Amino acid sequence: KRVSISPFKDSLEYKVFYPPTNPTNSYGESIKAIKLADMKRVIVTGATSNIAISLINKLIREKYYVYAVIRPDTKNRYKIPQNDKISVLDIDMEEISKLGDYNIRACAIYHFAWEGIRGEERNNSYLQAKSSAAAKRCMELSVKMNIPFFIGIGSQAEYGVTKDLITEDTELKPLSEYGKKKAEAYNYGVQLYQDSSYTFIWARIFSAFGQEDNRDTLLMQCIQKMKLNQPVNLSPCEHLWDYTYVDDVAEALLLLLDKKVKSGAYNISYGKPRKLKEYIIQMKKLLHSDSILNFGAIPYIEDTVVQMNPDVSKLVTATDWKPEVDFIEGISRVLKG
Repeated sequence: KRVSISPFKDSLEYKVFYPPTNPTNSYGESIKAIKLADMKRVIVTGATSNIAISLINKLIREKYYVYAVIRPDTKNRYKIPQNDKISVLDIDMEEISKLGDYNIRACAIYHFAWEGIRGEERNNSYLQAKSSAAAKRCMELSVKMNIPFFIGIGSQAEYGVTKDLITEDTELKPLSEYGKKKAEAYNYGVQLYQDSSYTFIWARIFSAFGQEDNRDTLLMQCIQKMKLNQPVNLSPCEHLWDYTYVDDVAEALLLLLDKKVKSGAYNISYGKPRKLKEYIIQMKKLLHSDSILNFGAIPYIEDTVVQMNPDVSKLVTATDWKPEVDFIEGISRVLKG
């Protein structure tokens, strides 16, 4: 048996565990049989998420070797690209300390893993506390493993409701448990890394979309009804929104590492917000749909309407990032599937 003990005071206790068996790549080949000399190595947790998959594809094109960490019971294992530069590690986030037993010398870890990201689960206090605790354990382990860069995936939900331009210095006033626990994880990381030589990056993603979006998102529901020429009941949709295609988000995440940016939070969004209504109308035109758009059929809930007006100048200045896929092109790709 081995016991991993955190070097940080007041940290969560790691469990006792047995050393894992030899990990394999996505072809089932032993990692020991693969030559990793001179190859950049990156760990990606929550590796089956849409943005993570896009990022992994970009990483391997840039000659990184990827350790994709997934839940042992996930049904989305098939999403991991078949490539000899990817090794799949079956580790539950509650036992993330097992990752330390692989003796991986990585240059960065991207932490996507988070439960309860949709619907009512965003206010499930148990799931959100569990995910935040796992993120903190992952941060601690990253330092213990001497990984120079930790890139955590944050959310615009950390800002809560605001009508002003949202910069990384905007006060965090999250409303949902999801937003609160993301903000808690961010603050923990800031404290953990403040006196270290490691880089802590927190990427606050606003509204990403892509081919693999969940069917209960607004865009996917609209597409389904518009294809059938069914009426679409909507809120007034007068509030600002800012959609970003998933591949552009992944490119921004890659650049945060490649450009070796300074520690801190970085907003990731297209950067040209407009009324949500405009996106919906554009989508109807693209689909040549006869659907009736019932704007206002669903009333706004007072004090809960998000105005998505992000400032991405910090990201652009640090990385020269520029989104390449506009909304119409992105939706066209979604439709091609």
